[in-house]
Amino acid sequence: MHIGFIGTGSMGRAIIPLLIKAGYRVSAWNRRRDALANLQGVNALDSPSEAFQGDVAISMLADDRAVNEVLLASGALQRADQRCIHIVMSTLSPQLMETLQARHDELGIPLIAAPVFGVPAVAARGEMNIMVAGPQSAITKVQPILDVLGKKTWPLGTQPVQACIAKIAGNMMITQAIQSLGEASSLAERHGLPKATFIELMTQTLFASPSYQRYGQNIVNGTFEPGFKMSLGLKDINLAVDAAHCKNLELPAADAVRSKMTAAVARGFGDKDWSMFALESVTRSAQASDQPWLTAPVTRSRRGHFWVTGARVTQNGRQYQKGPMYVAWQAPEFVTQPYPVVLVHGGTLQGTEWLDTPDGRPGWAQRFVEAGFVVFCVDRPGHGRSPYHPDILGPMGPAFSYERAREVYFPEGGAESQWPFAPDDDAAFDAFMAGYGPMPADLAASQTLDADRLAQLLDKIGKAIVVTHSASGPSGWLIADRRPGLVAAVVAVEPMGPVFGHTPGIGTLEWGLTAAPITFDPPRDTPDQVREADPASLKIPGLQDVPVALLTGETSTFASFASSIVPFLQNAGAQVDHLDLPALGIHGNGHGLIYERNSDAAFEVVVQWLAGVADANNPA
Repeated sequence: MHIGFIGTGSMGRAIIPLLIKAGYRVSAWNRRRDALANLQGVNALDSPSEAFQGDVAISMLADDRAVNEVLLASGALQRADQRCIHIVMSTLSPQLMETLQARHDELGIPLIAAPVFGVPAVAARGEMNIMVAGPQSAITKVQPILDVLGKKTWPLGTQPVQACIAKIAGNMMITQAIQSLGEASSLAERHGLPKATFIELMTQTLFASPSYQRYGQNIVNGTFEPGFKMSLGLKDINLAVDAAHCKNLELPAADAVRSKMTAAVARGFGDKDWSMFALESVTRSAQASDQPWLTAPVTRSRRGHFWVTGARVTQNGRQYQKGPMYVAWQAPEFVTQPYPVVLVHGGTLQGTEWLDTPDGRPGWAQRFVEAGFVVFCVDRPGHGRSPYHPDILGPMGPAFSYERAREVYFPEGGAESQWPFAPDDDAAFDAFMAGYGPMPADLAASQTLDADRLAQLLDKIGKAIVVTHSASGPSGWLIADRRPGLVAAVVAVEPMGPVFGHTPGIGTLEWGLTAAPITFDPPRDTPDQVREADPASLKIPGLQDVPVALLTGETSTFASFASSIVPFLQNAGAQVDHLDLPALGIHGNGHGLIYERNSDAAFEVVVQWLAGVADANNPA
């Protein structure tokens, strides 16, 4: 039987001698002809198309691009003998495998997918595990060849893509095993148990498998000469994540491993054994907050920005724009939630407070995207990237001081703080304070401007969930007042208060929950009328039946405002739930709970509440 072989990399050079020893006549093509020099008994081919003139063609090319170039773009398949059975032993994407199958079907050429588990040393001994899928009649004909190359053939069906996905998923599991080995052995070592002792224990008991044993020894010895190159491992984990995304499936563990492997390859370790990334992930974990561009998870999303334009004003005979609002948006590859989320930052801050945490973890903006929401993150007028000039917007109030930050984020008493850095960590505090500026001196005018621009935003994007923090809390009530039919829910994280409260240097909530006027039914024309009214009579039509979540932490002074805000909202007509974190078993949080160490736990509370709201509004 004549076998044409395409691609003589490390695996091909390990396999071909077995075929020759078994008595098969082998001809081979490789892009670099010198790779054939040391293969005794192999006839060198001038083109890949010649490999398809024998009984069987085996292709073992590096990746999708190589397969596209060598087999599809070159026209090699069009010149194939229809009696030739093509065995693809490469690890390819499901999409390309399906394309190959369609092309083979058109040409009448049998196609078998036969990817393998085993490094070159295992391949050279004929001890690989071979996954095979394709027409049974063709598999039967080539089974003697497969028996030469592997210790066992695993039949996986008649569709080549089935073997392809098994290989991808299997390699993904190996990467996670390597990651687990690296983390667990480092944990043991930090507590005084030698890494070698621990790995020997695990690989002889709970995880007595070749993968754990082989890569465990690499980690113990610190030797990472390739059995399987990390660049190829990264290619395979990318294939797994991409294959999941096209089926609307998230693989968070695979995403984390991929990001660490990407960092290792970027640092020049692509030619080392892929087990090296386990060591790499441990040694670099301490640098996550310093170099997040190397360690943050790789994400797939769409993103952009636009402006909600301000009003034209005339001063001294010239026109200017007053109060535009910058809006950054991000959308997951597959949107699964019916309403987008609008994130409105707190006082003196900017939209960046939603992006990440002071210790370098993804913030709520990313978490909402991961949960399937489209996210709009605004810089309120006069803050961040939304321009400010005192002649146009009016004067600003006092800047946010370090001392005030300590009062807000490190209150006296209460449970142990979840704040991500110590109060005496000056460098971390400097970085945190860099994003703060002043608030407009006229609180009512500022809230009015915020509400107007947010109303324009909802006019553009449609019905949305509004999430506020701290001083932007009134924006949630005002936007519901401005656009009652376009607010799906309000999530108020530690909102400004209490009812009719006064904050020194900032202003007073003259209208109960807001400094800016809000609509009551029956109408209240002045703040005094609101203060003097029976609380049960203070109905706000825009909040009627709007689901509202009030999220508070354990150690924050803002949490005490809930006792007056909740009944006010209930009287107004809102459907209010007080999500008190300590009552839910989540302790130690202050006013900055959206960026504290357990910010993800607080986020999960919000997402679960939103899911409950969705279920209530869409009963089965």
